[in-house]
Amino acid sequence: MASNIKIENIKANGFEFTCRTIGTPSSGKNIILLHGFPETSMMWEETMIHLHEHGYYCIAPDMRGYSPKARPKGVKNYAIRDIAKDIIMISKVKGLDEFHLIGHDWGAAIGWAIVGLYPNKITTWLAMSVGHLIPLAKATKYDPAQKKMSAYARAFQLRLLPELVLKGNNFKRLRKECWYLCDNNEIKAYISVLNQPKALTSALHYYRKNWKNMLSIAESLNIKAIETPTTLIWGNKDVALGRKAIIESEQYMKGPYKLVELDASHWLIQEAKESVWETILEHLKNN
Repeated sequence: MASNIKIENIKANGFEFTCRTIGTPSSGKNIILLHGFPETSMMWEETMIHLHEHGYYCIAPDMRGYSPKARPKGVKNYAIRDIAKDIIMISKVKGLDEFHLIGHDWGAAIGWAIVGLYPNKITTWLAMSVGHLIPLAKATKYDPAQKKMSAYARAFQLRLLPELVLKGNNFKRLRKECWYLCDNNEIKAYISVLNQPKALTSALHYYRKNWKNMLSIAESLNIKAIETPTTLIWGNKDVALGRKAIIESEQYMKGPYKLVELDASHWLIQEAKESVWETILEHLKNN
């Protein structure tokens, strides 16, 4: 862990979240960063340090299912709306009336919901890898390329078998397909969380609760006309999230919007860190 990153346990929305923080909250200079699967808030450490050097206070929670004391049993407890509320309540505890929001993977999916449900709380929004949820949901149902790319998410709907496969041989599959760009300290940190009782199952419940009904969920989130200044970063070598939903995201943007396409995979921070940092700072400066 970086020496100037603090670990805080924050009680919010009936749970206690393990959060990484750096700096002191300051008006207009607060950022919340949301991780995806199968990572934790540790994915953001270097980025948080970099942003803090530019004057920002950063907080990155281990989200519901990943924090040991925010791991309710049952698929029903992993609805996008509920996880979005977690983040808002964390911001309230920290006294953040308004904040910049950044999310990757499931963190981006949750971020789209937060922007729709709590627009007055969000100064700017930056999504990584995951485009607007309505075109994404439509693509997973109707676009042949995206349907093929989403086969893993359909497999995650099964019970127990995905956990056995992913944990097998000391998380060999996740090491090969997701963590291959991470250093050993990161990998050990992720495994230490996902090895905790019910942690991996809870992480997979994000898919089990939301994936099959994503279109109806997305259409209920007040995201059909987003006015919040938004930047979307996408890697054109992403094997999980294709171009169609990314391109079609623009039609739902009614405020300032920019799409940044990188020559990278889904794992943008690990593979294109400098480009991501440059994009984030330009986004924050211009909005």
